[in-house]
Amino acid sequence: MALQVVGGGELSYRRWREEALRAAVGLAAAGVGPGDRVVLRFSNARWERYAVGFLAVQYAGGVPVPVREDLSEADAAALAALAEARTVLSEGDLPSVPGRVELHLDALLAAHPAPPAGPPHRVGPADPAQVIGTSGTTGAPKGVLAAHGNLTAGLAAHPRRRAYAHSRYALHAFPIGTNAGQVMLLGALTAAPTTLSLPRFDADRFGLAVQEYGIGTAFLVPSMAIELVNAGTAGRYDLSSLRLVNSSAAALPVPVAAALAAALPGVTLVNTYTSAEASPAQVSTVVDPRRPGSLGRPADPGDVRILDAEGLPLPAGQVGEVWLRQPGPSRGYLGAAGPGARVFRDGWVRMGDVGRLDPDGYLYLVDRESDVIKSGALKVSTLRIEEVLHEHPAVADAAALGLPHPVMGAVPVAVVVAGPGGLDLDELRLFLSARLSRPELPVRILLAGDLPRNPSGKVVKHRLRPLFDAPAESTGPAVAPATPTELRLAGLWRRLLGRPVTDVAAEFFALGGDSFRAVQLASAISGEFGVRAGTAMVFERPSLRSQAAWVNHPDRQLGAAHGATAGTGTVTPYLAALRAQPHAVALTSQQENFFRWMSEAPGRDAGAVTALFRVADRLEPETLGRALTEVVRRHPALRTRFEAVGDGVVRAVLDEEPRVRITLTRAPGATDAEVDALLLAERDRLTDLARDPMARLLVVSRSETDHVVLVATHHMVSDGWSVGVLLADLGVFYSALRRGRSAPPARSGPGYRELVDWANAHWPASRAHFAAALAGAPEAVEQFAGRRAVDEVLTTAHEFEVSAALAEALRARAAELGATPFLAVTAAWTGLLAGRSGRPDLVVMTPVPGRPRPDAERTVGCFVQSVLLRVDASGGPGFAELVDRLRTVYSEALDHQLYPFAEFSPSVPFAAWLRYEAWAAPAQLPGLSCEPWELPRGSTVPWPLPGGDRSVPELTVVEQPDGGLRCWLQYNALAFDLPVITELAGEFTAALTAACG
Repeated sequence: MALQVVGGGELSYRRWREEALRAAVGLAAAGVGPGDRVVLRFSNARWERYAVGFLAVQYAGGVPVPVREDLSEADAAALAALAEARTVLSEGDLPSVPGRVELHLDALLAAHPAPPAGPPHRVGPADPAQVIGTSGTTGAPKGVLAAHGNLTAGLAAHPRRRAYAHSRYALHAFPIGTNAGQVMLLGALTAAPTTLSLPRFDADRFGLAVQEYGIGTAFLVPSMAIELVNAGTAGRYDLSSLRLVNSSAAALPVPVAAALAAALPGVTLVNTYTSAEASPAQVSTVVDPRRPGSLGRPADPGDVRILDAEGLPLPAGQVGEVWLRQPGPSRGYLGAAGPGARVFRDGWVRMGDVGRLDPDGYLYLVDRESDVIKSGALKVSTLRIEEVLHEHPAVADAAALGLPHPVMGAVPVAVVVAGPGGLDLDELRLFLSARLSRPELPVRILLAGDLPRNPSGKVVKHRLRPLFDAPAESTGPAVAPATPTELRLAGLWRRLLGRPVTDVAAEFFALGGDSFRAVQLASAISGEFGVRAGTAMVFERPSLRSQAAWVNHPDRQLGAAHGATAGTGTVTPYLAALRAQPHAVALTSQQENFFRWMSEAPGRDAGAVTALFRVADRLEPETLGRALTEVVRRHPALRTRFEAVGDGVVRAVLDEEPRVRITLTRAPGATDAEVDALLLAERDRLTDLARDPMARLLVVSRSETDHVVLVATHHMVSDGWSVGVLLADLGVFYSALRRGRSAPPARSGPGYRELVDWANAHWPASRAHFAAALAGAPEAVEQFAGRRAVDEVLTTAHEFEVSAALAEALRARAAELGATPFLAVTAAWTGLLAGRSGRPDLVVMTPVPGRPRPDAERTVGCFVQSVLLRVDASGGPGFAELVDRLRTVYSEALDHQLYPFAEFSPSVPFAAWLRYEAWAAPAQLPGLSCEPWELPRGSTVPWPLPGGDRSVPELTVVEQPDGGLRCWLQYNALAFDLPVITELAGEFTAALTAACG
């Protein structure tokens, strides 16, 4: 017996051949000849009749085009038109395909009762053998044409090897017209067991069939495996006959594979990776808990490769496009239905997946290329999110996808199916937050009764997106905030998100929140309720109901009643005197540190924060100068000057009228180098903080449509965040002044003085944290090879790049560890510094905006905080352990970021600087054609460092639009030679590569 339908007909090999030959004669008589495409329209309950029709078309020399039972009349007609099929062969029970000649199989057999001696036409290996429609999960289905040599690749008549000889029966439930179904049909022709087909899969029918027939081999797709696990099929039916279970069509989630293996302990579980385009090329592996998530490796390692976007091979560990080598004649798309040149190339097939190979050649998928969520400069894997969702015991099924976001580009969301006992979404959030990094956490999770799947078992994700168009508050009856805590929280949400909250089940991120707003909400909750709320709480408990429960927890209420315990710390005498000045404006944490640093040695200057760009358009430089003056008028910090009051003490004074240094230079025909010289002189000029303006503008005009603009504000009154605010206001004022209009009023918000006082009020609580964290910390990274002893600093920078492929592999590795790319880069860098110096205890310094208050976004000032991270690299920790340690250190530092940095920086004067910047955008003026203009990083004027320089090079990493990383090592050119720095850059790149291995 070749083939049997469970509960239906059966087909022996003799009958299969004889009926196919008889029908082939009828097809030939009806005009079907070599190369003609014939649509096959059969129901899944008549697999044995479909098998006859398929072979009959091939015996006639034609090309069968099987269509799925679920296809509508219009879709079936579209596939027939794509295949240019004029004939339809059917059993007569399904809708016809308009405009085609309809032939019925039974009628052909009745007209030709005797089989001929041989087929009407003999085919060759290169002749077309079938057309299969793709699954259509990533777009419109395409027709894939395969030759006979493709279908028979790897098979031999002498000696004949019949697969699955350990089984009398092999069971599947794959629909006609799918690639998986075609594999089963070829298996029925060539394999040892009788092929059993379930017309429709469900767990009970599967269990009953295995028990009744003694099935030895079963073929599944992941959705079927999930249903078997959720239904407890192994506990209700006798499945002891099973020896081999093969899953294909999509990646089998690791938790599902583990659960299936546990339910079927005597079974060999195999995962097969292929596609309609690639078959019979495949990668198969016995599921191995020692390599979770691996799809295995081919018998010939050369049959799989990972390529970058330019088509170049990538080494092990790096993430790129997956390609498989196809045996036999290559497949191809019909007509213009698909970009065949991008998929089929020189015997290779592009799988449409993103993945990596480990050093042993085992393949791991990161995601479907079309499913990868590009969130900011990060790429988030939906497979990773789905895998963790499946780990939760109350999740029966899950799918993750990306939704558009106005700032991030896209953000992850998820749809889950609850198990029999129901599912608490707040508890699921906590579960995910312990296993996923912040960028991977779904901003919304919806409950659904089931997931839409195509006949191959793949989730059709575009059908899930409309679910998120419903109101974000809740999928059930709304419950309005009612308790005092819920009402106060709802007020905070409304101020941050600009919309009312009408349901306690509403989630912060679903209503428009993002990571920055989460920091602000945590700060607002801390101030409103007198509790210490970290940003992690917002991610772990995004619903208003769960946040209210967290606030009302007895432990936190007790802490709020007792109040925070202030720590102790040392305040330098000049700072104490400054605070005592009755007319002085309070200084920010960073301003105090700058004054301490500048007072230690004459000639030191904190320098300027700059924005630099070229305007390839008509510009009115005088108007731009007036606009900057009005910007300075709007922001008090930019009108600050600093006066000495004796004994090294200064006070900050806010002038009433704005002062701006404006330099407009006409330089017709000036070279870029000549322009750079003018820019550098202005950027690096020393500032008299008591007399000089804090804001400066230089415009170098080479022609009416060629201007280079430098906007600089002294770091004492500004920071990187402030420059973004300044540029936005500058664009508004410039546009208004050009048109003779007045600029719109400033947005409401806290005054500069108020915000400084508020931030400084956090110092007592945060002082205790850093005092404990930095107790006994080393002053520098000592014994650093290649560093000379010098007492002056002249900085320069060495630029290098980390490829997009390696950066993507690093993000994938970070995601596996539940960390951000910043933490992964920090771990690689600190591990390198510790190894190079032989000292595992070191301190890393990194900047954060210092604006946790939501209403502080538009406030200009020097609010940036330099957080100090003490890193323990002792015990030779692996990369994963170091990332885990850093996660804890960094989270605690963020929650205490408002602290008196000037009190702690002297104890670690040579902390290792690291800057990580994401989503960097070039400076510009809205409405004008602007281009980036860069100056060399570093300084042109040396400054003294009494006692000697013991610093290590400063690392800056900036994410690029293509996903790569642009890096600089900024170093003291008097202390280091360039070869030392280039060697260090190479070691850092190697450390990133090793981290991804």
